Amino acid sequence: MGIEKGTEEDNFGIRQILKKRKAREIKSLKKNPAKAVKKTSILDTETGGTVHVLVHRPFESLEWTVPPTEVKDSPSYHVAKSFTSESMSFGFLDIFPFSSKETQIFPNKNLHFVLIKGHLEVTIQHAKFTFKVGDSWIVPMGVPYSIKNCTRAKALVSFSTFKE
Repeated sequence: MGIEKGTEEDNFGIRQILKKRKAREIKSLKKNPAKAVKKTSILDTETGGTVHVLVHRPFESLEWTVPPTEVKDSPSYHVAKSFTSESMSFGFLDIFPFSSKETQIFPNKNLHFVLIKGHLEVTIQHAKFTFKVGDSWIVPMGVPYSIKNCTRAKALVSFSTFKE
């Protein structure tokens, strides 16, 4: 006696259920778009008064753009800034499969990155590093850096910029 291996047809019912579930999820997302971005009232510790600050922004509400230095027809990455101020900003880079973010220098801001999805090769000054999900790195102000996606899937990177 032995155990027979399953066939493709054995999974037909499960595939149909998953297909219907995914269709319902997509339909639900269309009916319930991302919540509106609202400011929250918080206490200003310096003045004792109330100020209105943006403290939450749903990922779905981010506006992805092609950087002005990129070719519009075939960009290699998109950027979405979720929060910005005079001294800092936070956001995400969506780097396309086997694409690179060209060498860039920020003369007056330090950068902090966290790899959320993918596998990257990053060059900082002349040193090359390989990063996996969960890794983070800093690029000091004035130092050139570039990022290369080493996989056939999009890579997602969280970034912060901040002045010294």
